[in-house]
Amino acid sequence: MELSRRHFIEASLGTGMIGSLGACASLAPAQAESGMPAWHIGYQNAPRDGFAPAPLNLVFGKPPADLKGSLYRNGPAQFQYGEDYASHWFDGDGLVHRIAIENGTAVHQASFVGTRKRQEELAADKFLAPGFGTLGDESYSVQSSDDVNAANTSVLMVNGELLALWEAGSAFAMNAETLETTGPKTWRGDLKGMPFLAHPKTEPDGRVWNLAVGGPRVGIYLISKTGQLEDFGMVDIGRAAYIHDWTMTERHLIILVQPWINENLRPPVVAGFEWQPQHGLQMLIVDKDDFSNQRWAQAPARMFFHTGSAWEESDGTIKFDVVLYKEPVLGVGGGAAEIRGEWSGHDPFYDGLLTQVVIPTSGDAKLVETDIAGEFPQVDPRYRGKRRQLTALTSGATTARPGTIGLATHNWETGESRNFEFGDNRIVEEFLFVPKAGSQSDLDNWLVGPVLNLKAGVTEICVFDAANVSDGPVCIWQADYSWPLGFHGTWA
Repeated sequence: MELSRRHFIEASLGTGMIGSLGACASLAPAQAESGMPAWHIGYQNAPRDGFAPAPLNLVFGKPPADLKGSLYRNGPAQFQYGEDYASHWFDGDGLVHRIAIENGTAVHQASFVGTRKRQEELAADKFLAPGFGTLGDESYSVQSSDDVNAANTSVLMVNGELLALWEAGSAFAMNAETLETTGPKTWRGDLKGMPFLAHPKTEPDGRVWNLAVGGPRVGIYLISKTGQLEDFGMVDIGRAAYIHDWTMTERHLIILVQPWINENLRPPVVAGFEWQPQHGLQMLIVDKDDFSNQRWAQAPARMFFHTGSAWEESDGTIKFDVVLYKEPVLGVGGGAAEIRGEWSGHDPFYDGLLTQVVIPTSGDAKLVETDIAGEFPQVDPRYRGKRRQLTALTSGATTARPGTIGLATHNWETGESRNFEFGDNRIVEEFLFVPKAGSQSDLDNWLVGPVLNLKAGVTEICVFDAANVSDGPVCIWQADYSWPLGFHGTWA
């Protein structure tokens, strides 16, 4: 008898089922290091050379016939040299994954980004470069931001070129097929080494907007769909706020200036941030056609990492979704305890609420909170900057270990939320929208993303119907091994 989706998830997907498929494992299922909890496999080093291409096993459901493309993802994957652990989750070397899906099959491969930081630390067998939460070794020479670039946060595809992204340095170009590193991307000679934020925004026509953040002034990039720099300008945001993400409408860029301020910009960077709630959450609204045409909006003090997307109503009111926190999380030592296998019983991401920010044409902004606690909000990329219905995000709390246990969607038109929870034995990562064949709405999407199966010690790629998330996965592919938890990705 065929298992129902929910029964399949709740029943332990065990190693016995894996073996019955007759697949040859290239790597054995991960085992937590001696004395470490099962969830620690998400924070263990990846193999030095990454992962060679390996087919995944279809263990549940039927893959959609129209699902064809590659899921690229990035995240930290070097947390330890000997007895020396990374000081912050954000400082591990970037490992870029490609999961190629076609004709019902899925193939995984991954490579570390070949940065100077990666190469020299491997040779020395220890951490050297200063970082977001790492002081660094005084013997390590730093001449530019790319000397400390971990290239570990996200990926972008522009005109067939794959870029590994980090928020404080250059994008690193990689071959989209082999994942071989080409080197840092220079958009223009005078912009060499200029930061290229890890959350660029792609227009429906293929043009890319992004920010350069590093102090009280912010650079604005406009990249053509063919990968050429069209424009670059600077705007003043008044203070050196932590900016990890931002958003845009069809007409405007919205730069969120949160009251988490760094006055000294010395390593480790995170140690210099101060929470100054008296400033509130400020938003600089910049005209895409004229960067000098600006206005400000004000909201109560909140901290954030990630936005969904924005749109403008006919009267000029701006609406966007974002996960907001009442105070900073993942500050000094963020993730360091988990890297060591220690768990406090509380994940800070559970304190963030999916919120819609409403900015009128004049006056203060309004915060409209949902009851969904989670992170990594995503939208249909075809509707970026346009009115849409759905936001998807990881959700669900557990005291058993770090990470979320479920996937949720919220419909901004109906106010309806739907969710599916895998339970304590799985850690859910970011899911991306992939339009169905002939799709005419952001409801007509697949949601594709990785899930770490702690019981089996392997990573899975799951597919959901975006309009019916609560029904559970449509299909699941399973690797014969696991890889570390990552941050962000793109579909190409």
